[in-house]
Amino acid sequence: MASQANIPQVRLPTKMAHCVFRTDDIAAVRDWWCTVLGAQVVHENEFICFISYDDEHHRMAFVNRGQPGRYESRKGTLEHIAYTMGTFGDLMDHYERLRADGILPVRTINHGPTTSMYYADPDGNGVEFQVENFATMAECIEFMNGPVFAENPIGVLFDADVLLERFRRGDPLAELVQQGSAPAA
Repeated sequence: MASQANIPQVRLPTKMAHCVFRTDDIAAVRDWWCTVLGAQVVHENEFICFISYDDEHHRMAFVNRGQPGRYESRKGTLEHIAYTMGTFGDLMDHYERLRADGILPVRTINHGPTTSMYYADPDGNGVEFQVENFATMAECIEFMNGPVFAENPIGVLFDADVLLERFRRGDPLAELVQQGSAPAA
């Protein structure tokens, strides 16, 4: 057994590099993700498609499951990928843009630490767009170690249209990020 002195310290990732999905309909999944992320196709052929929304060579790839001999022994599912938006306003703008394109969240939850909107791509893979509800990670962790989170670690559903309306009206951000600020119907 190696001594503790010989074990390298944990190195944390600096960013999410990419996600790869297997799909039976590359075109539908590609178009959905390009619309949702504002991404561009970097490379595409019958077997695989790479897309990116920033300076990374690719953030996502979609592999055609119809390719014989590929991935038959691997079966897996993905619950969701989560992206943090820069500001609450960014989250609201993103919701409004996707809604205009006919893409609606399948679930909206104020988890306490985050305000989150969940979507599903054409294959049912989940994607969460979230914004931090606390100014610091220390405040977030304090909330997560408190009684409200202990009683309900999932959070409270909210009505995205009501939250958007309150945001556009200029209601204080401190109120908007509170659980129950836009009760779901």
